[in-house]
Amino acid sequence: MNLELVEYHPEGVSSEASLLFVHGACHGAWCWEKNFLPYFADKGFSSYALSLRGHGESDGYENLHTYTLQDYTDDVLEVIGRLKSKPVLVGHSMGGGIVQKILHQHPDIISGTVLVASIPPHGGMGDLFRLMFKNFKEAMQLFTYNEKRDASLLANVFFSKELPIEKKDEWVKLLQPESLKARTEMNGKIVPKTVHAKTPILVLGSKQDRMISEKTTRRIGKTYGIEPVLFQNISHDMMLDPEWEDVAGHILNFLNESISEWRR
Repeated sequence: MNLELVEYHPEGVSSEASLLFVHGACHGAWCWEKNFLPYFADKGFSSYALSLRGHGESDGYENLHTYTLQDYTDDVLEVIGRLKSKPVLVGHSMGGGIVQKILHQHPDIISGTVLVASIPPHGGMGDLFRLMFKNFKEAMQLFTYNEKRDASLLANVFFSKELPIEKKDEWVKLLQPESLKARTEMNGKIVPKTVHAKTPILVLGSKQDRMISEKTTRRIGKTYGIEPVLFQNISHDMMLDPEWEDVAGHILNFLNESISEWRR
């Protein structure tokens, strides 16, 4: 199966650590290419973003609803196998769950982990119920997304209210349905509660995230024995938020400090 892989490389000498970005549900590699890939390449990191099977320009859309989280995990593992060095995995939302599965199954093939507004190890059922209680229509559109319906509801969940309307309109058109099988699995346990990470981890969340609550982000941090970074006014799609550079800056500090020290 052909998987879309978008690559950005530094013009000069690159860091030993490469970055592999894993998107969340209803997205593709495009969500990282708008801001993060050029940013981190400019900072000296070879940066890659794949589209999981059935997403973006990858093959397999016709079988989308048969795919499981393990299928997606296998896609990431395939890409890791192509890279010259052990990457730092950066996973957003569902992609964060996939990254955690790799952290549990294959901890020796990565250099570090960044969880961006990630689903928790115990699954996202609690956050789905929270969203249903606050806005039932948004929750149902998220779970049973159909491009023929009102995608603006998804924009309210994913994007900042401060996002310029032209960008919102452009990016809503790039959103797509998600595998119903994978969606269902996301509500159950992703990995065992006890995961002993061998490499550095950064956990990022936001108090204004309509999908992943502050409580959930704190639980993720507790699982891995670290204090999460919680932003005040950033949307679920942190990489597309008007304040995305603040998020990228925290990741950059993590790479320059924790990852560099670990690799010595």
